[in-house]
Amino acid sequence: MRYRALVAAILWLTTAAAPGATPANDARAAQFKRLPNWTGLWVTSVWQVGLSGRPAGGEQELRENLQLIKAPPYNPEWNNRYLAGLQDKALMDSRNATLKACTRSFPALMEAAWQFQIATLPEETLLVFENGQVRHVYTDGRPHPSGDDIWPTPLGDSVGHWERDTLVVDTVARLSSEPLAPRAWVSMLSDSARFTERVHLVDANTLEDRLRIDDPVAFAHPWDITLRYSRVTEMSRMIPTNCSENDRNPIVDGKIIITQP
Repeated sequence: MRYRALVAAILWLTTAAAPGATPANDARAAQFKRLPNWTGLWVTSVWQVGLSGRPAGGEQELRENLQLIKAPPYNPEWNNRYLAGLQDKALMDSRNATLKACTRSFPALMEAAWQFQIATLPEETLLVFENGQVRHVYTDGRPHPSGDDIWPTPLGDSVGHWERDTLVVDTVARLSSEPLAPRAWVSMLSDSARFTERVHLVDANTLEDRLRIDDPVAFAHPWDITLRYSRVTEMSRMIPTNCSENDRNPIVDGKIIITQP
């Protein structure tokens, strides 16, 4: 409540004192006041790590807790493709041996190890990740682009609206050539995939994203996943990362190696 009151007071003072203050500015200040306070740093609860940068249980713990690497609810045709892909040992070994990515597609980005911050504005909500990727969720009533104005991208196109303190996000036009997530190398989606998220605070230090994936071409039924994020309390600011600078893990002969500093 203090945060909302402070934001409203600052906006009122700046718009009222400015020569160009208008009723539109007053309306925008009122919109700000209604937005939830999601400030701070967040990271997916799967990646609660120590100095090693890895979960205590290592790869096994990750495979148990990551949601997007589980088997999607494919229809029979797509499930046969999926099972055949899992049997391609050469492909799986190659992908796992060279698992290194500086960016992720959606929705894998929402389960990545990178910290992120959320900026809630009346016109849009931005999710800013430490690797430099940004999700734009437009909340000013604009629809998705149509015709030649929309094309597939790794993060897709997202529009949303607020239902009290819950952000409801609709994402389309996600690039179908991208696997669903790292470690889910043969989990693919069609061009018709649609994603609905309901994001809200569970408590002061827990954010929840209830994600539903609809794919009428590939799925037998929608896929419901719950992703949770914990507030980062050990850091006071985001430190951008660059996974290619001073890279100590080059890929040599198809495998990631560690070089001496």
